[in-house]
Amino acid sequence: MHKKILVVGAGGIGSWLAANLYESERHGQLEDVSIFFADHDTVEPDNLTYQNFELDDVLDYKTESIAARYGFGSISSKIETTAELYTYDCIISAVDNTKFRKMLFKFMDKNPDKYWIDLRSEGRSVAAFCKHKQNTLDTMLEAVPEEVENGSCQLAFEKEGGVVQNGNKIIGAIGCQYILNYLRDEVNPPKFIATF
Repeated sequence: MHKKILVVGAGGIGSWLAANLYESERHGQLEDVSIFFADHDTVEPDNLTYQNFELDDVLDYKTESIAARYGFGSISSKIETTAELYTYDCIISAVDNTKFRKMLFKFMDKNPDKYWIDLRSEGRSVAAFCKHKQNTLDTMLEAVPEEVENGSCQLAFEKEGGVVQNGNKIIGAIGCQYILNYLRDEVNPPKFIATF
């Protein structure tokens, strides 16, 4: 059965997730699936130190750069309503935005036939959550950090000091495995949390 996957966020986590998914697709591991990336941001010069973009991508929409490089679908706008989520079987949060996470968890609670994965990174710390009986709506709403509109997978003080961590790359690879497990009807761990 054909699956349709939406990845919300094409920056620090999403851009590396795209590279991992592309490698899986190239080796025949993503059959009968359509993958779309949604993000309204363009590539900025300071993104090049920790996101999977090149100098030629600067000023282009992140999703369009990913589409051009890897062939995935591109939505260059912000996902702000649940109406934009209905056509997807699986939705991945790869964006540091509290409002979107809360909307996603509430939407998924009302649509138990759909699957979700939430990927997070902050410096060397990473976390992944997914649809699981342990991850109830209340549990996930409690796990949402303080109000963040446009956060970063890099800690501000480290970024200002020229330090770049690889947590976002790590969770991109872990997120790819979560997606592969989902597509193979294998059970994902309810959460993965680590600091390296």
